Amino acid sequence: GISMGWGWTKTPNAMKNNTISANKIHHYGKHMYDVAGIYTLSAQPESFITENVVDSIYKAPYAHLPDHWFYLYTDEGSSEFTIKNNWTPTEKYLQNANGPGNVWENNGPKVAENIKQNAGLELPFRYLLKNKSSYSNRGINQAEDKTVVFELIFKDGQLPGNQALEEYAKENNLLTRAIYKWNNRLVIYTSSLKVESLLQTLKRLNATEVKLYDNIFYDFNREKNCGEKPVAEWDNVILSANLVEEEKMQKEYLDYHKTQFAKWPEISKGFCNAEFQRLAIFKKDRQLMLIISIPKGKKLDDLNPKTTLNNPKVDEWNAIMKKYQEGIAGTKPGEVWV
Repeated sequence: GISMGWGWTKTPNAMKNNTISANKIHHYGKHMYDVAGIYTLSAQPESFITENVVDSIYKAPYAHLPDHWFYLYTDEGSSEFTIKNNWTPTEKYLQNANGPGNVWENNGPKVAENIKQNAGLELPFRYLLKNKSSYSNRGINQAEDKTVVFELIFKDGQLPGNQALEEYAKENNLLTRAIYKWNNRLVIYTSSLKVESLLQTLKRLNATEVKLYDNIFYDFNREKNCGEKPVAEWDNVILSANLVEEEKMQKEYLDYHKTQFAKWPEISKGFCNAEFQRLAIFKKDRQLMLIISIPKGKKLDDLNPKTTLNNPKVDEWNAIMKKYQEGIAGTKPGEVWV
C-alpha cells in the first residue's frame, strides 16, 4: 500500500501539494491490520488522491481487530484532501479524527471502467506484467455491505441547514439525497461499511441523540420476491413509527412479518404490482424505520394504491397492523407513519 503523512496534526504544515494518482494497489496487509491500500495522516493542503484502484486485502492471521482493514483510510488529522474517482470493490473506508476541508466524491465500485483499466503501470512498462507474480494463499477479504439507518435528534431550532448538510455529505462520502429531514430529526440511509466513520463525524453536527438502526427484520426484494430485475435507479422513501408499548403485541407484530412471505403471499404480490424495488423495516427498541424504494422519478402516492388493486388481502393485512403501531414523538393526533 501507500502511506503518506506524519504526525496527527490538523494544522497546515510543510506537507502539502501531494498527489497519489492512477496506482493499482492489491494483495497487501499480510500480517497485521489498522491498514489500508492508501493511508494518510495530518493536514496536507491541496493534496489529491484520485483515479486509483485498490483491491484484494489479505486475511491477516495476527490482526487483533479482524475487520479493521480498509481500501482508503484518512487517519488522525488528515485535512484538505480531495479523494475522488477511486475504484474499490466496496466503500470500505475509514475517516478517523479528520480535520476540515476533505472532499470525497465518486469513489467505489461505480467508478468509470476506463479509470479502472488505466490504473497501474503505464503502457510502455506493462510488459512487466507478463512475469507471473506469486501471492499468498491466505485468502482475500470480502466486505459485507448492508444498509443501515442513522437517526439524529436535535433541540428545537438547531437542525443543520442545507448548506451545512451539503458540506458534511462531501466530507463523508455521502450523497445529499441520502439525508432526510423531519421536524427536529435527520435520517441518513447508508452503508454498514460507513458506520465506524460516521459514528465519529456525526458528533460534529451536535445532535442531542444519535441512533443506529442496523437490525433489519423484514426485507422485500424485487428480484427475489417478484422474479424481476430491479430498475437501474431508484428513490428511497423513509417513514418511521413506533410499536405499541406492550411487549406481547410487539412480538406478535414481528411474528407476523417473519411468516408473511409464506402465509400472506398477496402482500408481496401487491408490492410487485406497485413497482416497489425494495421494502425494508429496521427496528431499534420499539421504533421502526421503513424504507420503500421506488423507480426514480415516480411518486409513492401514485404507486401505493396499486398494492391493493384487486387484492383485498392487503387491506386486511393493513387493518391488522394498525393495532400494533402508533406515532413517534412530534406526530399529530392520529398520525402514525411520518
